[in-house]
Amino acid sequence: MPFRIKVSLAIILLLVVSVVVVPLVVPISPPPDTVPLPAAVARAARPNGRLVRAEGVDLYTLDTPYAGAGEAPLTFVLLHGYASNAFSFDAVTAGLAQLGAVMAFDRPGFGLAGRPLPADFAPGTNPYSQDAQVAQTVALLERLPPGRVVVVGVNSGGVLALELASRHPELVSGLVLVGTPAYLLGQGRGAPGWLLATPQMRRIGPALMRQVAGPPGTQMYEGAWFDPTAITPAQRAARAVGTTVDGWDEALWQVSRVGAPASLAGRVADVTTPTLVLAGAAPGSVPLAESERLAAELPHATLVQLQECGDLPQEECPQQFVDVTTAWLRSGALPAR
Repeated sequence: MPFRIKVSLAIILLLVVSVVVVPLVVPISPPPDTVPLPAAVARAARPNGRLVRAEGVDLYTLDTPYAGAGEAPLTFVLLHGYASNAFSFDAVTAGLAQLGAVMAFDRPGFGLAGRPLPADFAPGTNPYSQDAQVAQTVALLERLPPGRVVVVGVNSGGVLALELASRHPELVSGLVLVGTPAYLLGQGRGAPGWLLATPQMRRIGPALMRQVAGPPGTQMYEGAWFDPTAITPAQRAARAVGTTVDGWDEALWQVSRVGAPASLAGRVADVTTPTLVLAGAAPGSVPLAESERLAAELPHATLVQLQECGDLPQEECPQQFVDVTTAWLRSGALPAR
């Protein structure tokens, strides 16, 4: 066999060994500076925060009572997006509480919510799937006092809100959808499922997820802002709270393995819930055409393009967010009780 062919075969063999074997044997240390979930919750020191069991998963909720007199006319339920948490709504909670009670919660694998691993899953279930998260949200809604509920969803939280309203319209009186990629998701742009299921990826996947706490995650967060120089140290710290919990990287890997939920294309028109669609104007914002299509296909929707604000208005322009939401509600958008 010619020498060059031998060298080529040796290089190919070396590459195969590197790809197949190295991920299985390379040492991987746990992420630094993490604590068990109860300790992380105690460290947050939020008097209105607590862990609530829903469909077998601990969800961290922040409950704020109605600031007005008498019974709350409605309740806001706030759903954060990917790699975020309930603290992202801090700047709008007081304003929304002038209109009704407010409940924000951390979705599984994020913030201070539970991080179940495959060994903990009930047979045939995955608590990170869209079906499971709809069921978890329903469980929380059913614990609320009787009355109207407005579900606010940001990015993937908006997709979850739409799915919730589609399946359980009787539980949702109104929707506020912020930067919601209803049609972009589920288009197969991620890694194929077979690759994510390989032993090599199962082992190194959690370590790859740690990029969320590094420059790639920072770039993703800043890209959702119209003016990233306005991000405060407190906002960065609040966003990172989920990376202080033991096993956060493994949980985020489980979220990623689930993949994006199926596109809502073809089903949006069936959602008759009154809806406010908010579109941002940052470089990393969901394209305006996506929000325009969503508002056009929803039977009872109002579209507002935010001024000098990105896809995280609850953080970047909280007063504009509250003002637009208040005006929409006071326009009589919701049905009477």
